[in-house]
Amino acid sequence: MPIIYRPARILNREKIDTFRCMPVTESANGGIITGKPALQHGRDIMLTAKENAAVLTQAFQDLSLAFDGGERIRMIVPINSYALASSDTSSLMIQAFKELDPAIRKEVILDVFDFPNPLTLDILDDITIRLMPFFDKLMAEPASDMDDFTIFANCNYFGVSLDLEARDVMGEAAIGVMTRFWGEATKRRLKVVVQGISEPELSEKADRYEVFLQDGPCIGKDVNAPVPFTP
Repeated sequence: MPIIYRPARILNREKIDTFRCMPVTESANGGIITGKPALQHGRDIMLTAKENAAVLTQAFQDLSLAFDGGERIRMIVPINSYALASSDTSSLMIQAFKELDPAIRKEVILDVFDFPNPLTLDILDDITIRLMPFFDKLMAEPASDMDDFTIFANCNYFGVSLDLEARDVMGEAAIGVMTRFWGEATKRRLKVVVQGISEPELSEKADRYEVFLQDGPCIGKDVNAPVPFTP
């Protein structure tokens, strides 16, 4: 599965040195799907794990190449929770985790998404326990109908992500979604990450809300290799 990288801006940082790994695939009608939706779980958890692990392997290779070339970057990588649903699938993911030099793992942010519904504390614990020995920066993408993020705060996730592009909302509708999301996240002291921002007004609103991290066309164009830059 091909990968592109989306520049992401951290609050109050001028230089952009964080990139979100965006897998790319074709839809059933011949269109292009990018980002986390490209790794949505179907009915085969092993297939989900194989695809996710392959994306991680490529992303970690690119991250290692950047470090070998003297670049210091952070990388956000997608983790479909169903890829950790069994011991066999978890083994595939853990093998991919181990391919990355432990010294570089601290520069990786895991963006965990596509959770079972309903999501219980026990289920989230099981998912998180498999990740924490390798990575210490975990954020989660709550389901679109989820209006209480307490469970993520209780499992030590540092923040939650909102993908406006994947939700296909723009304008006033997007501002409304972002406002409600921000309110629930900050109530639980979770950092807010807004992805897929395509309108300047939305980026400005995110700045006023002091969103921790945002990406999308307003921040920078997708690239084939992650290289830091100053807009």
